[in-house]
Amino acid sequence: MNVTEYIASGILESYVMGAVSDQERREVECLSSIYPEIKQELDQLSDALENYALLYSVEPPTSVKDKLLKELDFSQPEEEKTIVRPMPVNRSEGGRTYAVTWVVAASAALLLLLFSFFLLSQLRTNQETLASLRAANGSLQSEVRQLRDHQTQNEQTLAMLRQPGTRTLELLGNEKAPKGNVLVYWNARNRQIAIEVRSLPALPPDQQYQLWSLVDGKPIDAGVFDGNNVTTAIQRMNRPISQADSFAITVEKRGGNPTPTLSTLLAITPVDA
Repeated sequence: MNVTEYIASGILESYVMGAVSDQERREVECLSSIYPEIKQELDQLSDALENYALLYSVEPPTSVKDKLLKELDFSQPEEEKTIVRPMPVNRSEGGRTYAVTWVVAASAALLLLLFSFFLLSQLRTNQETLASLRAANGSLQSEVRQLRDHQTQNEQTLAMLRQPGTRTLELLGNEKAPKGNVLVYWNARNRQIAIEVRSLPALPPDQQYQLWSLVDGKPIDAGVFDGNNVTTAIQRMNRPISQADSFAITVEKRGGNPTPTLSTLLAITPVDA
């Protein structure tokens, strides 16, 4: 149980009202000395209890005070005739009314205090619910933005595939990736290129796949991509490629390399004239 859950459990309200066991009392006092949040909540509850007690306190009627003064004898009797008598108990209707008034007032104050604790607890619950809803709404909006971005990318990719001159090349994996299969969509006219990863081995977080176009044996960087975390079926590369005799895929460090690492070559295919 964390601090927030402990505060929401109601143990602090019970402590303020004196409705806890000795063990619970020691526990609250110990935790309030360790966690400032619990100490602050305890101070607020104590202030609330004191304010309610002051707000709904009942002052005894003046008539009751006068009657009590009349019942008391402040005269000084002679020393030899001093007689100690028990103080008479006032069993009149006024005394009973005064007692009933105090009981009713105390009961009303207690009910109001309990109701205020209930409202405070409900307010805290509503605030936590509202915070959860806001977090969920923010997450949903983020997902909607991602879906819109993916939709825009897919529409742009689809438009590229429909353009005249777009060619489809299949790169099959070598002995290092025997099940590797990647499709390359390339349009030499507008220099756009995209890939569709059908199957590639998973890579460590610090590595990525890198696509190369080869022109007269010279490698040209065509962009990097993740084969094991594909968010869209077809990924557009961010490098313009106007010429290519063949395309190849290597494994490089994350972010790519200016020149390919031949020892990590996984696939290569020529571009037919």
